[in-house]
Amino acid sequence: MSSIPEQETYAAVDLGSNSFHMLVARREHGELRVLDRIREMVRLGGGLDASGKLDPDTRQRALDCLARFGQRLRGVPAENVRAAGTQTFRRLHDAIEFLNASEQALGCPVDIIAGREEARLIYLGVTQWVSGEAQKQLVMDIGGGSTELIIGEGFETLELESLQFGCVSVTNRFFPGGKLSARRLRKARRAVLAELQDIQSTYRRRGWQTAVGSSGTIRSAAAICQANGWCESKVKPQALQKLKSTVLSFGYINKIQIPGLSERRAPVFIGGLAILMACFEALAIEELLVSPYALREGLLHDLLGRQQHRDPRTKAVEALMTRFAVDTVQVERVKRSALGLFDQLGSTLGNASAVREMLGWAADLHEIGLALSHPSYQQHSAYLVEASDLAGFTHQEQLFLAALVGFQRRDVPASFAARLPNRLHEPLCTALICLRLAWIFCRTREDDAIPAAGITLNNKRVCLTLTREWKKDHPLTMADLEHEDHALQATGLQLDIEYSARGPV
Repeated sequence: MSSIPEQETYAAVDLGSNSFHMLVARREHGELRVLDRIREMVRLGGGLDASGKLDPDTRQRALDCLARFGQRLRGVPAENVRAAGTQTFRRLHDAIEFLNASEQALGCPVDIIAGREEARLIYLGVTQWVSGEAQKQLVMDIGGGSTELIIGEGFETLELESLQFGCVSVTNRFFPGGKLSARRLRKARRAVLAELQDIQSTYRRRGWQTAVGSSGTIRSAAAICQANGWCESKVKPQALQKLKSTVLSFGYINKIQIPGLSERRAPVFIGGLAILMACFEALAIEELLVSPYALREGLLHDLLGRQQHRDPRTKAVEALMTRFAVDTVQVERVKRSALGLFDQLGSTLGNASAVREMLGWAADLHEIGLALSHPSYQQHSAYLVEASDLAGFTHQEQLFLAALVGFQRRDVPASFAARLPNRLHEPLCTALICLRLAWIFCRTREDDAIPAAGITLNNKRVCLTLTREWKKDHPLTMADLEHEDHALQATGLQLDIEYSARGPV
């Protein structure tokens, strides 16, 4: 029996607010064939209090689950694994501490993705199930902590929204003590309808031909309705009314026993049902198909797209450059210089190609803040990078980019890497010294002023080699370089400058 080639094996890990999922697949003839699916009901969102603190039992339950997932991931190449944390990770008060522990348990990086990025990935996953369909679709995903609503056509998204309620949060808020009643359900539904008011008219006006639902809540609702003969392959409003009456008849959540509803899903099902009914009402949904695919499939296909140079991040960066009318000549000048320096240093990093890509995008965006104000424009650039909806980028990637553009000049503060996981500190320092030196070299906006510089990095000591002739002709640049060693103190890097009669070989 032949073994599975490691380079053709991929994995996606979806760390949701209710359950953790892992999907392992093998690529064959350009398609993904599922090898393994693992799901555990962790209820991460249920262990989070109002201040964003995670209780110890839930924390340990999550880390134990990640350790089990980590064992299954052994042997899958690191570059073929994508793990993403969603709403609960976004709400964590001390995200870095738990993120570092999670990555250690899982054995790979964990990306925290923004709500609209989660929506984009869900749509990407669902469209794999309905591939070939060019018609306009509404996709709905009810998670533990958030609900995503997307309208798209083919593989392109037209509307993306992530609403801050899910089956766990709605159940906890509106059904305290586990008591079921029509009044409580009505109150929950009205609260969701109030949140949907902001998008209701836009979505109805945009319209769609097919509505598709993903996630455990919707699959469970469909399974119950089909088992009782209330609907066939599609969920309809009349079936949901019968489902509502059946669920409420039990009186308490812990007494719910319905064919098609698992024991693990039952404790939070009423909250999901309230959301589902509200979405049907607000968006006038007549029938809903149920997709077996969701976020994890989207993560896999997005990963494959990145590896095959179909990366939405490039388009997102280009759109931001256009919006803020950057000086493309200067951007290219800084980018060329920064990447030239990085290519002499990057081999020391395990993920050099990914860091190089981020450095290039940082150079593309380093001056977008000039559209707001020249003084401290780097801070404006950092804000715009961090606050913008950038398709394809994770939360950590945007923070990484924001740190690069925000600290491209002036003194670097001691907190420069405080919001990033430990694994990104060294890459940030390496990319930052390259961008800062490139900014200094290109400050006069003249190609002739850029030196043929040699650079090495050894034990936090950066050695920059320049020619004596260049030094003599560029006193302004030399003044900036002489201050740089002081400016870099917080990073732990020490900059030494050496001079030679000729440039680096």
